[in-house]
Amino acid sequence: QRHFSMLMITFHRATEHLSSITRKCVGTTNRFITKTGFEGTKFDLTARRGKDFYYFPPQPYCKSITPTNPDDYAQTKVSRLNSRKVSVIGVGQVGLGISYALVNQGMATSIALVDMNKDKLEGEADDMIQGSAFHNRETIVASTDYSVVEDSSFVVVTAGVAQQPGESRLALLGRNVKIMQSVIPNVIKYAPDAVICIASNPCDILTAVASKIAGPEFPPGRIFGAGTHLDTGRLRTIIGNSLNVDPREVNGYIIGEHGDSSVPAWSTIRVGGIPVLEPGQLPNPNHDKMHRAVVDSAYDVIRKKGYTNWAIGLSIADIAKTVLEDQCRFIPVSTCVRGFKGVEEDVYLSLPSAIGVNGINHVQKLQLTDHETKLFVESAKRVWEVQSTVWDDL
Repeated sequence: QRHFSMLMITFHRATEHLSSITRKCVGTTNRFITKTGFEGTKFDLTARRGKDFYYFPPQPYCKSITPTNPDDYAQTKVSRLNSRKVSVIGVGQVGLGISYALVNQGMATSIALVDMNKDKLEGEADDMIQGSAFHNRETIVASTDYSVVEDSSFVVVTAGVAQQPGESRLALLGRNVKIMQSVIPNVIKYAPDAVICIASNPCDILTAVASKIAGPEFPPGRIFGAGTHLDTGRLRTIIGNSLNVDPREVNGYIIGEHGDSSVPAWSTIRVGGIPVLEPGQLPNPNHDKMHRAVVDSAYDVIRKKGYTNWAIGLSIADIAKTVLEDQCRFIPVSTCVRGFKGVEEDVYLSLPSAIGVNGINHVQKLQLTDHETKLFVESAKRVWEVQSTVWDDL
């Protein structure tokens, strides 16, 4: 009995000590949130529609964007978590790369493929279905009819004219806007609750186009572009290979345009927690060469094999997993940056965004250097110069 009493006293003291630690941790967390400015102002994620200016009250950066009724949000979230259906619109080389990555990673219970080339579509679907004995159980369906995407949780749009050797992503705009005007209404018709990711090029402008086509009633953050997630992965790979470390140990972002004017935010890049640059230090020629290699990588692959598909397929599959599992990871995807760093137009560029089952929950307010801010604003101006040629006609 004496030993039992001593044991209870020890347990009681340990419990009090644990409670004290918990109170201190909670207090530290609250102070951290206050100190780091998580209550700052957030730019809205929905573009103006036509010539009207749709104003959304500023909200904290880390406050999730939810429908008016919290009960509706909760029900929708549970519904999407239960449904792990992914649809791929456009089964060209990029769509095929995405589909193959999805099948091999086994994250979806159902994959729907849509393409207007009936014979090729059926051939690709049959080829994947015939390998069903070698991967997780997944239902693969294919059709030229958009009704096949019904009940999808995540839809990725790759439909568009392929990028030709030496052709910039921005030069593709005119040909692909018309395709987007056909795709988006059909996706929303059959999968109104889906998160939509645009992977067609030029990615940033077509994401803005898709958002405008969807209309102001479509929830903000539910349409975003694949953006610089792949660019960031390429840079992480180059840095990792240069230092002989796993690229997953390299953290940081390329932001801005998914293309020639992308901005390597060197101030955010760390290897094993150690910053690549010292505070106030500008990137040197070696850093510039690494970024140049990222920008040229897609052109180099297209020159050699005619298209890119495997790397973009893996990056989109990573985004799909983040959505389906409601991971709320920060991924640099293309979203409306009006109001960020003085950008005044409805330009969609990449910033690290917390992505979950409802799309973008919030956007990280990066503390960029003056040099990075200048490059980001220049990227916005460059994209808008091209985007403005079609914007008012939508």
